[in-house]
Amino acid sequence: MGKEGNASQSWGSTGPGMLLRLIRTADRWTKTELVRESGLARTTLIERLEHLQSAGYVTSNKQPTQTGGRPAETYSFNDQAGYLLVADIGGSHVRVGVTDLAGILLATSERDLNPEDGPDAVLGGVIDDLDGLCRTGKLDPSRIRAIGVGVPGAVHEGVLSRPEISGWESTSVAGCFAQAFPQVPVLVDKDANIMARGEQRQNPEKYQNMLVLKVGMGLGCGIVVDGRILQGAAGAAGSIGHIPRGGNVQCSCGQWGCLEAVASGRSIAKALLDAGQEVHTSRDIVNLVRKRDRQALDLVRQAGRELGEMLGLVAAVMNPSIIIVGGNLAESPEPLLAGIRESIYSRFLPSLTSGLEIRPSVVGSAAGLTGAAELALEALLDPARIDESITLGQSWR
Repeated sequence: MGKEGNASQSWGSTGPGMLLRLIRTADRWTKTELVRESGLARTTLIERLEHLQSAGYVTSNKQPTQTGGRPAETYSFNDQAGYLLVADIGGSHVRVGVTDLAGILLATSERDLNPEDGPDAVLGGVIDDLDGLCRTGKLDPSRIRAIGVGVPGAVHEGVLSRPEISGWESTSVAGCFAQAFPQVPVLVDKDANIMARGEQRQNPEKYQNMLVLKVGMGLGCGIVVDGRILQGAAGAAGSIGHIPRGGNVQCSCGQWGCLEAVASGRSIAKALLDAGQEVHTSRDIVNLVRKRDRQALDLVRQAGRELGEMLGLVAAVMNPSIIIVGGNLAESPEPLLAGIRESIYSRFLPSLTSGLEIRPSVVGSAAGLTGAAELALEALLDPARIDESITLGQSWR
Protein backbone atom coordinates (compact mmCIF):
# COMPACT_ATOMS: atom_id res chain seq x y z
CA MET A 1 0.00 0.00 0.00
CA GLY A 2 3.02 2.34 0.07
CA LYS A 3 5.42 3.53 2.73
CA GLU A 4 4.20 5.65 5.62
CA GLY A 5 6.70 8.42 4.92
CA ASN A 6 5.31 8.88 1.40
CA ALA A 7 1.63 8.48 2.23
CA SER A 8 0.45 12.07 1.88
CA GLN A 9 2.82 12.89 -1.00
CA SER A 10 1.50 10.05 -3.16
CA TRP A 11 -1.85 11.79 -3.59
CA GLY A 12 -0.64 15.30 -4.30
CA SER A 13 -2.90 18.22 -3.41
CA THR A 14 -6.11 16.60 -4.69
CA GLY A 15 -6.13 13.43 -2.62
CA PRO A 16 -9.10 11.79 -0.88
CA GLY A 17 -8.54 13.93 2.21
CA MET A 18 -9.18 17.19 0.35
CA LEU A 19 -12.22 15.65 -1.33
CA LEU A 20 -13.55 14.61 2.08
CA ARG A 21 -13.08 18.18 3.34
CA LEU A 22 -15.26 19.38 0.45
CA ILE A 23 -17.90 16.69 1.08
CA ARG A 24 -18.19 17.76 4.73
CA THR A 25 -19.29 21.28 3.69
CA ALA A 26 -22.77 20.09 2.64
CA ASP A 27 -25.23 17.33 3.55
CA ARG A 28 -25.29 15.61 0.15
CA TRP A 29 -23.42 15.80 -3.14
CA THR A 30 -23.96 14.32 -6.59
CA LYS A 31 -20.97 13.26 -8.67
CA THR A 32 -21.65 16.11 -11.08
CA GLU A 33 -21.59 18.64 -8.24
CA LEU A 34 -18.38 17.19 -6.84
CA VAL A 35 -16.67 17.29 -10.25
CA ARG A 36 -17.65 20.94 -10.64
CA GLU A 37 -16.59 22.03 -7.15
CA SER A 38 -13.42 19.92 -6.82
CA GLY A 39 -12.02 20.47 -10.32
CA LEU A 40 -11.19 16.74 -10.51
CA ALA A 41 -11.69 14.73 -13.68
CA ARG A 42 -14.70 12.44 -13.37
CA THR A 43 -12.61 9.26 -13.45
CA THR A 44 -10.29 10.63 -10.74
CA LEU A 45 -13.26 11.70 -8.65
CA ILE A 46 -14.82 8.24 -8.86
CA GLU A 47 -11.51 6.67 -7.79
CA ARG A 48 -11.25 9.02 -4.77
CA LEU A 49 -14.87 8.34 -3.79
CA GLU A 50 -14.29 4.59 -3.94
CA HIS A 51 -11.31 4.94 -1.58
CA LEU A 52 -13.34 7.06 0.86
CA GLN A 53 -16.31 4.70 0.77
CA SER A 54 -14.14 1.62 1.23
CA ALA A 55 -12.49 3.20 4.27
CA GLY A 56 -15.86 4.15 5.76
CA TYR A 57 -15.47 7.93 5.57
CA VAL A 58 -18.23 8.46 3.01
CA THR A 59 -21.62 6.85 2.43
CA SER A 60 -23.72 6.81 -0.73
CA ASN A 61 -27.45 7.45 -0.74
CA LYS A 62 -30.05 6.40 -3.30
CA GLN A 63 -32.75 9.03 -3.80
CA PRO A 64 -35.89 8.59 -5.91
CA THR A 65 -36.28 11.02 -8.81
CA GLN A 66 -39.43 12.99 -9.63
CA THR A 67 -39.70 11.23 -12.99
CA GLY A 68 -39.63 7.79 -11.40
CA GLY A 69 -36.48 6.81 -13.30
CA ARG A 70 -33.20 5.48 -12.00
CA PRO A 71 -32.58 6.67 -8.38
CA ALA A 72 -30.07 9.50 -8.09
CA GLU A 73 -26.95 8.65 -6.08
CA THR A 74 -25.57 11.21 -3.64
CA TYR A 75 -22.61 11.14 -1.28
CA SER A 76 -22.29 12.25 2.35
CA PHE A 77 -19.74 12.28 5.13
CA ASN A 78 -20.30 9.25 7.35
CA ASP A 79 -20.85 11.05 10.64
CA GLN A 80 -22.26 7.87 12.23
CA ALA A 81 -18.99 5.96 11.89
CA GLY A 82 -17.98 6.51 15.48
CA TYR A 83 -17.90 8.88 18.43
CA LEU A 84 -15.87 11.67 19.96
CA LEU A 85 -15.31 12.11 23.69
CA VAL A 86 -15.13 15.73 24.83
CA ALA A 87 -14.36 17.49 28.11
CA ASP A 88 -14.44 21.13 29.20
CA ILE A 89 -12.45 21.45 32.43
CA GLY A 90 -12.75 24.83 34.14
CA GLY A 91 -11.39 26.30 37.34
CA SER A 92 -14.21 24.89 39.48
CA HIS A 93 -16.46 22.95 37.13
CA VAL A 94 -16.23 20.21 34.50
CA ARG A 95 -18.55 19.22 31.67
CA VAL A 96 -18.08 16.05 29.62
CA GLY A 97 -19.89 14.70 26.60
CA VAL A 98 -20.13 12.26 23.72
CA THR A 99 -20.72 13.47 20.16
CA ASP A 100 -21.13 11.92 16.75
CA LEU A 101 -18.64 12.75 14.01
CA ALA A 102 -20.63 15.82 13.05
CA GLY A 103 -19.91 17.22 16.52
CA ILE A 104 -23.53 16.86 17.65
CA LEU A 105 -23.80 16.22 21.38
CA LEU A 106 -25.44 12.88 22.19
CA ALA A 107 -24.94 12.79 25.97
CA THR A 108 -23.49 15.11 28.61
CA SER A 109 -22.87 15.36 32.32
CA GLU A 110 -21.40 18.03 34.59
CA ARG A 111 -20.26 18.54 38.17
CA ASP A 112 -18.16 20.79 40.38
CA LEU A 113 -14.50 20.01 40.95
CA ASN A 114 -11.70 21.22 43.19
CA PRO A 115 -8.50 21.83 41.18
CA GLU A 116 -6.47 21.88 44.40
CA ASP A 117 -6.98 18.10 44.54
CA GLY A 118 -4.19 17.97 41.94
CA PRO A 119 -4.02 16.93 38.28
CA ASP A 120 -3.96 13.17 38.86
CA ALA A 121 -7.16 13.22 40.93
CA VAL A 122 -8.97 15.78 38.76
CA LEU A 123 -8.06 14.29 35.38
CA GLY A 124 -8.68 10.79 36.70
CA GLY A 125 -12.16 11.91 37.75
CA VAL A 126 -12.85 13.40 34.31
CA ILE A 127 -11.75 10.15 32.66
CA ASP A 128 -14.12 8.28 34.99
CA ASP A 129 -16.92 10.67 33.96
CA LEU A 130 -16.29 9.94 30.29
CA ASP A 131 -16.09 6.22 30.95
CA GLY A 132 -19.43 6.44 32.76
CA LEU A 133 -21.05 8.14 29.76
CA CYS A 134 -19.69 5.40 27.49
CA ARG A 135 -21.04 2.65 29.75
CA THR A 136 -24.43 4.31 30.11
CA GLY A 137 -24.71 4.72 26.34
CA LYS A 138 -23.31 1.20 25.74
CA LEU A 139 -20.73 2.61 23.34
CA ASP A 140 -18.26 0.31 21.62
CA PRO A 141 -14.79 1.51 22.76
CA SER A 142 -13.36 0.62 19.33
CA ARG A 143 -15.61 3.29 17.78
CA ILE A 144 -14.12 6.17 19.80
CA ARG A 145 -12.28 8.10 17.09
CA ALA A 146 -10.75 11.04 19.02
CA ILE A 147 -10.87 12.98 22.28
CA GLY A 148 -11.02 16.78 22.63
CA VAL A 149 -10.22 18.46 25.96
CA GLY A 150 -10.25 22.05 27.18
CA VAL A 151 -8.27 23.00 30.30
CA PRO A 152 -7.82 26.21 32.33
CA GLY A 153 -4.45 27.37 31.11
CA ALA A 154 -2.15 27.66 28.11
CA VAL A 155 -1.32 24.39 26.37
CA HIS A 156 1.69 23.54 24.22
CA GLU A 157 1.84 20.12 22.55
CA GLY A 158 -0.68 18.64 24.97
CA VAL A 159 1.16 19.90 28.07
CA LEU A 160 0.00 22.71 30.37
CA SER A 161 2.67 25.35 29.80
CA ARG A 162 1.07 28.15 31.81
CA PRO A 163 -1.65 26.67 34.02
CA GLU A 164 -4.16 28.80 35.86
CA ILE A 165 -3.95 26.36 38.77
CA SER A 166 -0.98 26.06 41.11
CA GLY A 167 0.51 22.57 41.13
CA TRP A 168 -0.49 21.75 37.56
CA GLU A 169 2.74 22.93 35.94
CA SER A 170 4.00 20.71 33.09
CA THR A 171 1.03 18.34 33.40
CA SER A 172 0.66 16.24 30.24
CA VAL A 173 -3.10 16.30 29.85
CA ALA A 174 -2.88 14.45 26.53
CA GLY A 175 -0.71 11.78 28.15
CA CYS A 176 -3.19 11.18 30.98
CA PHE A 177 -6.06 10.63 28.55
CA ALA A 178 -3.94 8.55 26.19
CA GLN A 179 -3.17 6.10 29.01
CA ALA A 180 -6.89 5.57 29.60
CA PHE A 181 -7.83 5.49 25.91
CA PRO A 182 -4.86 3.97 24.04
CA GLN A 183 -4.71 4.31 20.24
CA VAL A 184 -7.12 7.27 20.33
CA PRO A 185 -5.86 10.73 19.28
CA VAL A 186 -6.11 13.26 22.14
CA LEU A 187 -6.29 16.99 21.34
CA VAL A 188 -5.96 19.59 24.11
CA ASP A 189 -6.34 23.37 24.17
CA LYS A 190 -7.13 26.01 26.76
CA ASP A 191 -10.79 26.28 27.75
CA ALA A 192 -11.34 29.77 26.30
CA ASN A 193 -10.06 28.59 22.91
CA ILE A 194 -12.43 25.65 22.73
CA MET A 195 -15.26 28.00 23.72
CA ALA A 196 -14.23 30.27 20.85
CA ARG A 197 -14.34 27.30 18.48
CA GLY A 198 -17.83 26.44 19.70
CA GLU A 199 -19.04 30.00 19.12
CA GLN A 200 -17.36 30.23 15.72
CA ARG A 201 -19.08 27.05 14.56
CA GLN A 202 -22.44 28.87 14.70
CA ASN A 203 -21.45 31.24 11.87
CA PRO A 204 -17.91 30.73 10.53
CA GLU A 205 -18.27 33.40 7.84
CA LYS A 206 -19.47 36.08 10.25
CA TYR A 207 -17.12 35.22 13.11
CA GLN A 208 -13.84 35.70 11.27
CA ASN A 209 -12.48 38.21 13.80
CA MET A 210 -13.77 38.03 17.34
CA LEU A 211 -12.92 37.96 21.02
CA VAL A 212 -14.51 35.34 23.26
CA LEU A 213 -14.28 36.09 26.98
CA LYS A 214 -14.82 33.26 29.45
CA VAL A 215 -15.72 34.49 32.91
CA GLY A 216 -16.02 31.93 35.68
CA MET A 217 -14.03 31.69 38.86
CA GLY A 218 -11.06 32.57 36.63
CA LEU A 219 -10.74 34.46 33.35
CA GLY A 220 -9.91 33.29 29.86
CA CYS A 221 -9.96 34.83 26.41
CA GLY A 222 -10.00 33.20 22.99
CA ILE A 223 -8.94 35.31 20.02
CA VAL A 224 -10.02 34.55 16.44
CA VAL A 225 -8.13 36.37 13.68
CA ASP A 226 -9.07 35.82 10.03
CA GLY A 227 -11.01 32.70 10.99
CA ARG A 228 -8.21 31.04 12.96
CA ILE A 229 -7.67 30.65 16.71
CA LEU A 230 -4.64 32.70 17.75
CA GLN A 231 -2.36 30.37 19.74
CA GLY A 232 0.88 32.29 20.23
CA ALA A 233 4.38 30.87 20.64
CA ALA A 234 3.54 28.76 23.72
CA GLY A 235 -0.24 28.53 23.39
CA ALA A 236 -0.72 31.48 25.75
CA ALA A 237 -2.31 34.05 23.42
CA GLY A 238 -5.30 35.72 25.08
CA SER A 239 -4.06 35.30 28.68
CA ILE A 240 -5.54 38.63 29.71
CA GLY A 241 -6.32 37.53 33.27
CA HIS A 242 -2.71 37.86 34.32
CA ILE A 243 -1.80 41.11 32.64
CA PRO A 244 -0.67 43.44 35.49
CA ARG A 245 -2.93 46.49 35.69
CA GLY A 246 -1.66 48.05 38.92
CA GLY A 247 -3.07 47.88 42.42
CA ASN A 248 -2.31 46.11 45.68
CA VAL A 249 -4.51 43.03 45.33
CA GLN A 250 -2.59 39.77 45.09
CA CYS A 251 -3.69 37.29 42.43
CA SER A 252 -3.90 33.52 42.85
CA CYS A 253 -0.88 33.29 40.51
CA GLY A 254 1.26 35.14 43.08
CA GLN A 255 1.54 38.43 41.18
CA TRP A 256 0.06 41.71 42.34
CA GLY A 257 -2.52 43.70 40.41
CA CYS A 258 -3.60 41.11 37.80
CA LEU A 259 -6.94 41.65 36.10
CA GLU A 260 -8.16 38.31 37.48
CA ALA A 261 -7.47 39.52 41.03
CA VAL A 262 -10.21 42.16 40.70
CA ALA A 263 -12.53 41.01 37.89
CA SER A 264 -13.14 37.27 38.20
CA GLY A 265 -15.64 35.06 39.96
CA ARG A 266 -12.92 34.25 42.48
CA SER A 267 -12.43 37.93 43.41
CA ILE A 268 -16.19 38.55 43.61
CA ALA A 269 -16.72 35.46 45.77
CA LYS A 270 -13.99 36.61 48.17
CA ALA A 271 -15.61 40.03 48.57
CA LEU A 272 -19.01 38.45 49.22
CA LEU A 273 -17.56 35.95 51.69
CA ASP A 274 -15.83 38.78 53.54
CA ALA A 275 -19.25 40.46 53.78
CA GLY A 276 -20.80 37.35 55.34
CA GLN A 277 -22.41 35.81 52.25
CA GLU A 278 -22.14 32.04 51.67
CA VAL A 279 -20.55 32.10 48.22
CA HIS A 280 -18.10 29.52 46.88
CA THR A 281 -18.76 29.11 43.14
CA SER A 282 -19.69 31.27 40.16
CA ARG A 283 -23.12 29.64 40.29
CA ASP A 284 -23.59 31.06 43.81
CA ILE A 285 -22.78 34.53 42.48
CA VAL A 286 -25.23 34.16 39.59
CA ASN A 287 -27.97 33.10 42.01
CA LEU A 288 -27.42 36.27 44.07
CA VAL A 289 -27.52 38.41 40.91
CA ARG A 290 -30.79 36.80 39.88
CA LYS A 291 -32.17 37.62 43.33
CA ARG A 292 -31.12 41.25 42.71
CA ASP A 293 -28.73 41.26 45.66
CA ARG A 294 -27.37 44.82 45.62
CA GLN A 295 -23.79 43.96 46.64
CA ALA A 296 -23.52 41.15 44.11
CA LEU A 297 -24.94 43.36 41.35
CA ASP A 298 -22.45 46.13 42.15
CA LEU A 299 -19.46 43.77 42.30
CA VAL A 300 -20.34 42.06 39.02
CA ARG A 301 -20.88 45.38 37.24
CA GLN A 302 -17.56 46.72 38.51
CA ALA A 303 -15.86 43.53 37.34
CA GLY A 304 -17.43 44.19 33.94
CA ARG A 305 -15.94 47.70 33.89
CA GLU A 306 -12.47 46.31 34.65
CA LEU A 307 -12.89 43.65 31.96
CA GLY A 308 -14.15 46.20 29.45
CA GLU A 309 -11.06 48.34 29.92
CA MET A 310 -8.76 45.42 29.09
CA LEU A 311 -10.96 44.09 26.27
CA GLY A 312 -10.96 47.54 24.73
CA LEU A 313 -7.16 47.52 24.60
CA VAL A 314 -7.11 44.08 22.98
CA ALA A 315 -9.83 45.17 20.53
CA ALA A 316 -7.79 48.25 19.60
CA VAL A 317 -4.96 45.91 18.53
CA MET A 318 -6.89 43.19 16.65
CA ASN A 319 -10.09 45.02 15.56
CA PRO A 320 -12.80 42.37 16.11
CA SER A 321 -16.32 42.64 14.77
CA ILE A 322 -17.80 41.00 17.87
CA ILE A 323 -17.00 40.32 21.52
CA ILE A 324 -18.82 37.33 23.00
CA VAL A 325 -19.04 36.92 26.76
CA GLY A 326 -19.52 33.39 28.07
CA GLY A 327 -18.67 31.20 31.04
CA ASN A 328 -20.61 30.41 34.20
CA LEU A 329 -20.63 34.01 35.48
CA ALA A 330 -22.20 35.17 32.20
CA GLU A 331 -25.29 33.02 32.73
CA SER A 332 -26.92 36.09 34.27
CA PRO A 333 -25.25 38.61 32.00
CA GLU A 334 -27.01 41.96 32.55
CA PRO A 335 -24.66 43.68 35.06
CA LEU A 336 -21.54 42.06 33.60
CA LEU A 337 -22.29 43.13 30.03
CA ALA A 338 -23.43 46.57 31.19
CA GLY A 339 -20.05 47.15 32.86
CA ILE A 340 -18.11 45.88 29.83
CA ARG A 341 -20.07 48.07 27.42
CA GLU A 342 -19.79 51.09 29.72
CA SER A 343 -15.99 50.92 29.69
CA ILE A 344 -15.53 50.15 26.01
CA TYR A 345 -18.02 52.67 24.64
CA SER A 346 -16.96 55.49 26.99
CA ARG A 347 -13.18 55.04 26.90
CA PHE A 348 -12.43 54.22 23.28
CA LEU A 349 -12.84 56.13 20.04
CA PRO A 350 -16.02 55.69 17.98
CA SER A 351 -13.79 54.60 15.08
CA LEU A 352 -12.98 51.50 17.16
CA THR A 353 -16.39 50.83 18.68
CA SER A 354 -18.64 51.66 15.72
CA GLY A 355 -20.18 48.41 14.53
CA LEU A 356 -18.60 46.43 17.39
CA GLU A 357 -21.15 43.96 18.76
CA ILE A 358 -20.87 42.95 22.43
CA ARG A 359 -23.22 40.21 23.48
CA PRO A 360 -23.60 37.06 25.60
CA SER A 361 -23.02 33.60 24.20
CA VAL A 362 -25.98 32.10 22.35
CA VAL A 363 -24.48 28.62 22.71
CA GLY A 364 -24.15 28.85 26.48
CA SER A 365 -22.64 26.01 28.47
CA ALA A 366 -22.45 23.75 25.40
CA ALA A 367 -19.92 26.03 23.66
CA GLY A 368 -16.90 24.39 25.29
CA LEU A 369 -17.96 20.83 24.47
CA THR A 370 -18.91 21.79 20.92
CA GLY A 371 -15.55 23.50 20.51
CA ALA A 372 -13.69 20.48 21.91
CA ALA A 373 -15.42 18.35 19.27
CA GLU A 374 -14.32 20.82 16.56
CA LEU A 375 -10.75 20.64 17.86
CA ALA A 376 -10.80 16.83 17.70
CA LEU A 377 -12.43 16.72 14.26
CA GLU A 378 -9.95 19.20 12.78
CA ALA A 379 -7.08 16.85 13.65
CA LEU A 380 -8.92 13.59 13.00
CA LEU A 381 -10.03 14.62 9.50
CA ASP A 382 -6.91 16.52 8.46
CA PRO A 383 -6.51 15.78 4.71
CA ALA A 384 -2.94 14.50 5.09
CA ARG A 385 -4.08 12.16 7.88
CA ILE A 386 -6.94 10.83 5.74
CA ASP A 387 -4.62 10.27 2.77
CA GLU A 388 -2.16 8.41 4.96
CA SER A 389 -4.84 6.19 6.53
CA ILE A 390 -6.14 5.20 3.09
CA THR A 391 -2.62 4.54 1.80
CA LEU A 392 -1.96 2.29 4.81
CA GLY A 393 -5.25 0.44 4.31
CA GLN A 394 -6.85 1.69 7.55
CA SER A 395 -10.61 2.15 7.79
CA TRP A 396 -13.50 2.92 10.12
CA ARG A 397 -15.31 -0.28 9.26
